[in-house]
Amino acid sequence: MENLVAYLGPTGSFTQQAAGVLCPDSAVLKPLFKPLSYIEDVFQSVEKEKYSAGVVPIENSTEGAVNETLDSLLREENVVITKMLTLPIRHCLMVAEKGIQFTEITKILAHPQALAQCRNYIRRYIPQAQLEACSSNGEAAAQVAGSAINPWASIGSIAAAEEYGLHVYDESIQDQKSNRTAFIKIEKIKENKQKLASQPNLKKGRYTSIVFSTENRAGALCEMLNKFEKINLTKILSRPMKESPGAYVFFVDLESDTESKNGTEDVEKALKQVQETALLYRYLGTYEIVHADERG
Repeated sequence: MENLVAYLGPTGSFTQQAAGVLCPDSAVLKPLFKPLSYIEDVFQSVEKEKYSAGVVPIENSTEGAVNETLDSLLREENVVITKMLTLPIRHCLMVAEKGIQFTEITKILAHPQALAQCRNYIRRYIPQAQLEACSSNGEAAAQVAGSAINPWASIGSIAAAEEYGLHVYDESIQDQKSNRTAFIKIEKIKENKQKLASQPNLKKGRYTSIVFSTENRAGALCEMLNKFEKINLTKILSRPMKESPGAYVFFVDLESDTESKNGTEDVEKALKQVQETALLYRYLGTYEIVHADERG
């Protein structure tokens, strides 16, 4: 199979930058990157094997989880996380024409997370502007570039400004200067999913993600989490189950190894116990964390 990689586009997005790090050139295959309009499209293209891998954002340090990614991980049960990367996010305010003033900008376009990450800047300098959410910052930049006669602005990366010929009006406008986003590489399971869920390929120094649901009764979640008493849980969050109002699923990230003498055996035991007792259980993958300065 060709090394085809789908990512949340269009070109010029932070996800494209992440895809280049998570899917670098190899000695055999040079990856071919394809931007798609929606996170759901990336997942479905990997599930249907139109692409060998996909890259999407999963969490921002300021605004939290990307819910569309979590919902897609739950829905596409044959797709797993194989790598994760955290990138520093430096947002820019971009316009089509130089010389425009803050007071002249009538609309700001960006992904909802980017708008939220820059809300204080917008309130301080451009409070009169209408905010319009787009599927990605790249799409926002493309719209501003295609409507140069309008006094619009978009939020995104310097790469997006270069890609769409926009002028960078201001740099590093995010409210939190340490703003970072985590991106994941996803691939389709190549082996029996039931076997993989029961016997995940745990390795020292890696992380594992799962999602489960419990009975709707007092103490049910506490009982489930007690199964991880010897394991370091790095994240726990809940999402409502759309098809079951009032019911929730719980996403958990954990270290795949422990400092106990049993090591990964303790993790395997806990995951097996959760799988056997949960109403719903999904193994989402065991993966390495790739640093932004690593290309191999």
